[in-house]
Amino acid sequence: MGTDPTKSAGESISQKEAALRSAPPAITALLAPGETILWHGRPRPYVFMVRGLPNLAYGVTWSVLGAFWYEGAVLAPFEGWWRIVPYLSFPFIFAGFSFWRYPIRLGAQARRTWYVVTDRRLFIAELCPDQPPHLRVFTAGEMAPPQLVKRFDGLQDLILTRRALDNPHLTPRLDAGFFGLEDASAAEKAIRANWN
Repeated sequence: MGTDPTKSAGESISQKEAALRSAPPAITALLAPGETILWHGRPRPYVFMVRGLPNLAYGVTWSVLGAFWYEGAVLAPFEGWWRIVPYLSFPFIFAGFSFWRYPIRLGAQARRTWYVVTDRRLFIAELCPDQPPHLRVFTAGEMAPPQLVKRFDGLQDLILTRRALDNPHLTPRLDAGFFGLEDASAAEKAIRANWN
C-alpha cells in the first residue's frame, strides 16, 4: 500500500502554517518574502544560567578582595589625600558583583532567545525590548552536519558549527547551536531535510 502524496503534502503545509502561526510577530517580521518557518523553539533558561555558575567563584574572589582592601585601608592611619585609598577598592567590589550577575543575565538572554529553521536559513534571534532583534545566522561554510547531544537532565542540544564539533573537549559556545531543547530531533530533521 502506498501513501497518498496529497495527504502528506497537506499535512506538511498545515505543520508549516502551525509553526508560522505560533511564532511571535517579531520573528515572522524577520522572514524574507516567501520564506517559511519549518521549525522553531526556545531554550530552557536554566541551561544558560548553569553556564554562568563558574563566574560565581570569580565574583566571590573579587568581592572579598575588595572588602578586605576597604577594611584594611579604613583602619590604616592615612592622612591627607591618602584617605582616598579605601575608596579605590570599590572597582573590585563592583567587578565581583558583575560576576555574580552573569548567570542572571544569561537566564534573561535565554528568555529572549528563539531558534529558527526556515527553508532558506538557520538563525538564532534574540528579541530585545526597544531594540532591533539580534540575529546570529549560520553560514554554509561554518556549518557541519548537526549533532544531537542528549544531556543528563533529559534535554537535548543540537551542535551546528564545525568549530564546536572539531573541539569536543571544549564546551561549545552558546552561539554554536541550539541548546536546552526538549525535542531537538525535530530541528535536526528539518535541518537535514533542507540543508543536505
